[in-house]
Amino acid sequence: MIIKKEAIILRDIESVFNIVNRVDLYKNFVPHCIESEILSEESNEMIAKLNFNIKSLSTSFTTKNVVKKYSSIDMQLIEGPFKYLDGKWEFKEIEGTTIIFLTIDYKAKNKIIEYAIGKSLEKITNTLVRSFVKEATK
Repeated sequence: MIIKKEAIILRDIESVFNIVNRVDLYKNFVPHCIESEILSEESNEMIAKLNFNIKSLSTSFTTKNVVKKYSSIDMQLIEGPFKYLDGKWEFKEIEGTTIIFLTIDYKAKNKIIEYAIGKSLEKITNTLVRSFVKEATK
């Protein structure tokens, strides 16, 4: 299943990219994110873990993120409740305004997880994009 989101943020691409790339701070402003941490980080690669709790449903994702500064962040699932999960953040700047695009392609391990987590993942992606817009306009 593929989920696509986009938003326009009235900030420069550097500021917006830095907010999205600071995974360790998500717990401070992303609703339902109860823990966020960077497990390892190199110049263009990061291993990150997010824990969410939505309506008593807890789930966590660990991803390998390949970072192209101010351009994109490609995410690949290392551990989580899916057969696979690939995602991509893309950033485009037009006259000091940034457009962000988030695409997530995933397949659940089974139909029960698909039903339970699939709906939550849609909520999580909506929440993520709205949270970044709000954080960037502070």
